[in-house]
Amino acid sequence: MSDDQEDMSDDRADAMAAILEESKADVAQQNSNFDSLRTRAVAMLSVETLVAGLFGSHLPSGHVRALNTGGLVAALVLFAGSVALVVAIALPRAWTVAGDRRPLVERVSEGTATLAEVNYALAVNTEEQLAANTRVLASMSGLFGVLCMLAFALVVAWAIAVI
Repeated sequence: MSDDQEDMSDDRADAMAAILEESKADVAQQNSNFDSLRTRAVAMLSVETLVAGLFGSHLPSGHVRALNTGGLVAALVLFAGSVALVVAIALPRAWTVAGDRRPLVERVSEGTATLAEVNYALAVNTEEQLAANTRVLASMSGLFGVLCMLAFALVVAWAIAVI
C-alpha cells in the first residue's frame, strides 16, 4: 500500500469515526428527550392532582346546581383521560437499540473489516436507530400535547364545578 493510499484510508477511518461520534451524540440526546417527556407527563399529572385537590376542597355542599355537577363530571372525566394519556406515555415502548453486531464482530476478529468499515457499519446502524425512535418520540410528543390541552380543560371544568 502506498503512502497516499494509507493516508486516504486513515482519513476515511477518521471521517467515519467522526460520523459515528455524531450519531452516538444524537442517540444520547434522543434518549434524554424520551426520558424528559416521560418525566414531564408524570409531573403534569401531579399538577392536575394538585388542581383537583385545591378545587375539590371548595365544592359547594348541599344542593348543587346542574352547572356545578356538569363541571365536576367533566373534571373527573378529563382527569381520567389525563391518567390514561400519562400511562400511554410512560408505558415501555418498542425503543430501537443497537442492532445485531455479531457479523461485524466476527469480521473484525477474522481481520476482514477495516476500522473505516466498522465505523461506517456502526454509524449506519445508529442512524437507523435514530429514524425508528424518532417516530416513537413524535407519537409520544403528540400525546403530551393532548395531555397539556386536557390539563387546561380540566382547570376550566373544576372552575365551573365550584362557581
